[in-house]
Amino acid sequence: MKKCLLIALFLLFCSIAHPKGTLKERLVKSTPGDYIVTEQGNAYSLLLVRSIDKKRLVLEEISIERSKVDLKKLSWKNWVEKKAPGAGSWTAMCIDLEKNTLSQCFSYLENQWLFIDKSDYFLGQLFTLQLKPTRDNERKRIGPAPMPGEIDRRKLWKPQHVLEGKKNKKAEYEVLRSTWPSDKTKLAGCIIELYLDASRPDFPFPYWMEVQSPHYTFKLRTIDSGSGMKSPMRSLK
Repeated sequence: MKKCLLIALFLLFCSIAHPKGTLKERLVKSTPGDYIVTEQGNAYSLLLVRSIDKKRLVLEEISIERSKVDLKKLSWKNWVEKKAPGAGSWTAMCIDLEKNTLSQCFSYLENQWLFIDKSDYFLGQLFTLQLKPTRDNERKRIGPAPMPGEIDRRKLWKPQHVLEGKKNKKAEYEVLRSTWPSDKTKLAGCIIELYLDASRPDFPFPYWMEVQSPHYTFKLRTIDSGSGMKSPMRSLK
């Protein structure tokens, strides 16, 4: 569960969609019902904005093993409405936007409150990191690098864009990056790069995220996204 929570908090950080500003300044523009589905190893993880106001944000994270899902036949909205049959975890997380802390965490499948330690410092850093546009000469490209002295004519790489199960090959992205401070943590000095939908500046989640450093690499790929999803579970008070 802690691994899924870490991914959810990373995605919370990625909810910024503007090159100037911080996460906290943009979170209030999220819309309840916005969601993404990501792939990590042998599991899928669905992250949903359950509710948001000026004081708090509630996210729900549902995970399921890939072997239990047929993407060609599955509607994620219908799956959630049916209480996510086969899910391995279903967690609600309440973020206090005034104190920059994770104030509550509840497991629906275990029917109990969860204790999450050392989240306050992590969230505090996420809320204050500044993002800036990635320059074209720093972006990923398709194909092998040119020989020294040759002009790089390769096309810019783009992640897949899937909205409500439909692929959009013409999607354009806003590519942003930031550097984690030198705080002696595992993320110290890492470059965090995000690909956000340029046509929907208020959509809170990235379609690709990558953490880069000589000693640590983390990649997160979005396989579906959408809006208007409703959770059948009781909301956190």
